[in-house]
Amino acid sequence: MKKIECIIKSKKMTELEEALKLLGIRGMTVSEVKGFGNQQTRPDAFLFLPKTKIEIYVADDEVEPIVQTISNICKTGQPGDGKIAIFDVHELIRIRTGERGEVAV
Repeated sequence: MKKIECIIKSKKMTELEEALKLLGIRGMTVSEVKGFGNQQTRPDAFLFLPKTKIEIYVADDEVEPIVQTISNICKTGQPGDGKIAIFDVHELIRIRTGERGEVAV
């Protein structure tokens, strides 16, 4: 199992959400965050820009289509497009039922 975490421009969220639903994503967590990256232009002060952070737990074989979808929709070629991180998940537990592993996704 994997956790896909991405930080994107907030204006891309609606389009990305629709595309992920078409892929059959069963759930995700979305947070409004602020941050800065390589586009930082003022060395004397941080310029925190609004972004959207998405977290998705998936089976290993679902990772690549999701990453491709995120990249295709969120890439503008301009600074601030965001990042995608993929983490190994050793155990996942659905609190409500106690189910463990991929059935808990």
